[in-house]
Amino acid sequence: MGNRMNKEELIELIKTLKIDKEEFWVISSGALVLRDIFPNAGDLDIAVTNKGLEQLKNNYNLILKDNGFYIVNEMVECVCNGEKQNLQYQPEKAGDYYVQNINEYLNYLKSSSREKDKSRIPIVEAYIEEQKITYNK
Repeated sequence: MGNRMNKEELIELIKTLKIDKEEFWVISSGALVLRDIFPNAGDLDIAVTNKGLEQLKNNYNLILKDNGFYIVNEMVECVCNGEKQNLQYQPEKAGDYYVQNINEYLNYLKSSSREKDKSRIPIVEAYIEEQKITYNK
C-alpha cells in the first residue's frame, strides 16, 4: 500500500465507499486517525454488518483473504462482524462516522504480537485516560 493518509484523505476515501454509514465502522489505525490521536493510516480497514457486506458485494468484486478480511479495493479491506447490536463493544461516533470502540481496540493491541500494534498501546491508553478526565468534569 502506497502513501499514508491523513484524516482529510481518509474521510475522502470513506466518502467514496458504496455502503450506508450505519452499516460499517472504521477499525484499527483509521479509527485512531478519525479520533485525532494518530497522524495517518496506510489503508482503510472497516468492519461491516451483514447488510453492509451485501452492499459491498453488490458494488465491488470482493476477494476473501485467509484472515477473514475481504479486499474491497487497493486501499480498503473489510471484515464482517454480523450485527452491531450483538457486539460486546458498541462502535462509537467520531465526527460523521462510526469507529471501533476504543476499549475493544486496546484489548486487540494488548493481545497482538506485532510491534506496530504494541507501539500504539501507550497512545490509546493516554487517550482513554484523557476521556475519563473529560467525562468526569
